[in-house]
Amino acid sequence: MSKKEKREYYIVDKRILPNSIQNVIKVNDIVQLEKISKYEAIKRVGISRSTYYKYKDFIKPFFESGKETVFSVYMSLEDKPGVLARILDVVADTGMNILTITQNIPIDRTSKVTISLQTNEDMLRKIEAMLENITGLEGVKDLRVIGSN
Repeated sequence: MSKKEKREYYIVDKRILPNSIQNVIKVNDIVQLEKISKYEAIKRVGISRSTYYKYKDFIKPFFESGKETVFSVYMSLEDKPGVLARILDVVADTGMNILTITQNIPIDRTSKVTISLQTNEDMLRKIEAMLENITGLEGVKDLRVIGSN
């Protein structure tokens, strides 16, 4: 990347990434979880070393370790009683601090909600599970993480 090129960052669902990028993520996960060498993990995943080293510096987990993280979740919800309450129960069970909740007036029986959450490094691994639990709730049409610090 030249010095004149401006870096741009995106939040992308891992499922749409090419296999080579997903394999680099797998290597990083194996190295971190199993405490083995990168070389061993690369062999296990079955990618070339050149592919790994080409992309490794450009891939970071969204919820990387840090002291505190604030992030926002945007959701489309069915306009039914109790949907938001069930979401808040899932968040409360995770122990995260809700900073703001913004809910728009429903249009076509769909409400748009943005929740800003604060978490600490002890909870970072619970976030993905929490988001999956929310996505699986009845009445949740769409969920997107729209930002973090």
